[in-house]
Amino acid sequence: MPLSMVDKMIRLNLMSFPRPLNVAQFYPALSTYSVEQPFSLGDFRDAVNYFLDENPLFPKCYLIERQFEDPEEFPVSSFQGIVLDEYPNYYDGFLLMSVTYKSNPNIQGIFTAFPMSMQDGYRCFRFHQALMSTMKAGKDQFGNAEAIAELQLQTDDLAQYLPERKPFIDENETVRIMPWELRETVEPALKIGSHLDMVKAEFLKRSSENLLVMKNASYASNVLFGNHLMFLFVPGEVVARSSGTQIRDYYKALAVEAEKTVAQLETPEDFAKAGGAVLPGIAAHPRRFGVNNYGDVSRYDGSDFRATNGTLVKYQWHMPLIVSRGAAEEGSGMHMTITINGKAFGFLTERR
Repeated sequence: MPLSMVDKMIRLNLMSFPRPLNVAQFYPALSTYSVEQPFSLGDFRDAVNYFLDENPLFPKCYLIERQFEDPEEFPVSSFQGIVLDEYPNYYDGFLLMSVTYKSNPNIQGIFTAFPMSMQDGYRCFRFHQALMSTMKAGKDQFGNAEAIAELQLQTDDLAQYLPERKPFIDENETVRIMPWELRETVEPALKIGSHLDMVKAEFLKRSSENLLVMKNASYASNVLFGNHLMFLFVPGEVVARSSGTQIRDYYKALAVEAEKTVAQLETPEDFAKAGGAVLPGIAAHPRRFGVNNYGDVSRYDGSDFRATNGTLVKYQWHMPLIVSRGAAEEGSGMHMTITINGKAFGFLTERR
């Protein structure tokens, strides 16, 4: 049976990052919920086992729990340090952490660190919400088997694409503080055209030359594992002469062409060659400003059933060092956003 586009995007991204893994390839993320009472570590363990069942990428995870005095004690700037301090076996699965606060027993967090080659950020977000739903429902809300069957995914040969599971030490192992700061905002949600008008203004303000759009190739898919990202570049001259809506149309056309290229990949050698060109291709575009927009995810906020047991109120994350370190360079940057119930949570990098 031929490989589907979802199959091919998963394989391409598995081959797009250095092997074996190092912690520069992990991105941390935190979903914060309003709860009647926090779920126990046992609840987490029972729920995540459904995600691991029939999962071709993740046979295990590293599960812990931590309590902080209040949310201010656990800011986004500390996330990378958590990966370093709390995740000794970063090369073997992913980190899952239950987060509670002494100051407020009615909020609880789900914190994860996934390797980028194996799980994109949007699917990380969907993992959080499915985990919460599974704990509330007491039954599987991940649906791995159903998604594999629905999409007719080919998983038997995926082992040859997976990164080596062994520790790998390099200079990035010591990076606790990212080379940029994040400015967080919470504002009324914008339509995509207006949002990209704002991005254009920031792009021009920094004298950037290339707009890097991180677009999900399988946004509508129900599969909750794998990296499905495409990296699309809009030249600075196109950004300068275009409205936000025209910028969107431009990168959507690029996405169509990119999918045509991916569709031609068939063999492990094809994926290795194409994947090996991804990071050098990004590095070849100087003064780049990255955009990562999850869109409106309100339908996954947990208010559809047993809302008082867990409803999403905030989501925070940043891209892995391997991709985002360029945001600290002159003329560069990155803006990430996610919309939940009319509120746009934004994260803009600023050079230290």
